[in-house]
Amino acid sequence: MLSKFKIGLIAFALAMLLTARFSYSQKKEAFVEPYDASKKFSVQVYGTYISSSSLQNDPKSLDPFESNNLVDLKGGYGYGVELDYKPSLWNLDLTFFLSTEYFHLNEDDLVLQFQQDTSFYNVSMTDNFYMIPLELGAKWDLPVSTNSFKVYIGGGAGIYFGDKTRTLGGFLQTHTTSTKPGFSVNILTGLQYYLERNLCADLELKFREGWFDVQSSYDVDFINVRGTTLSLDNPSYNRIIVDGVRISLGLKYNF
Repeated sequence: MLSKFKIGLIAFALAMLLTARFSYSQKKEAFVEPYDASKKFSVQVYGTYISSSSLQNDPKSLDPFESNNLVDLKGGYGYGVELDYKPSLWNLDLTFFLSTEYFHLNEDDLVLQFQQDTSFYNVSMTDNFYMIPLELGAKWDLPVSTNSFKVYIGGGAGIYFGDKTRTLGGFLQTHTTSTKPGFSVNILTGLQYYLERNLCADLELKFREGWFDVQSSYDVDFINVRGTTLSLDNPSYNRIIVDGVRISLGLKYNF
């Protein structure tokens, strides 16, 4: 379910699009080119949807099976901002970008399994994490682009920061002892449609494998399950990998 905040953001974006489109239709008789090549900077705000993510429970394990074991997590929504600069470089139509965003996920249907002798014990588990990337790269307008409609491709690299908490049985929660940001490259493609002078809607698909590491601990070393005392993995070391397709929709203003 979408929160009231997310619904408000979507409603605001739609209102902005409709207002800009209405203003454009009112002025179409006195039409001027919507794209002004003299504007070298632009700023964009956007909402995002990320299709999937995954959890690597023990990437430092010496056991290849344990270190490569991944738990599939769902995707979710986020938001971000991007600053662009378009220099005059031999008419190459290159745009350099610097962007950041916020992505949060609460996965509350996980199960952690303990084994003691020949018995197995399942405990409900919730993982709650956020990721904040800082990405830098370039985009290139394809030759099919016009002053009203642009198609572009591009790519770059980023540093990915984040944090995670885990709750066992609804009451026992970890606290973070250290985090390590990850590094990844990305490729992207997108469309821009100008709604008004220097104002456009931007739809973009980005492919990447953002990740970060978290080391965390419980305040206790044991948990009691159905009368049996079980040892906790304390401290625990996890890697969050956000590798799903990122789809973003935003408004971009050139200045």
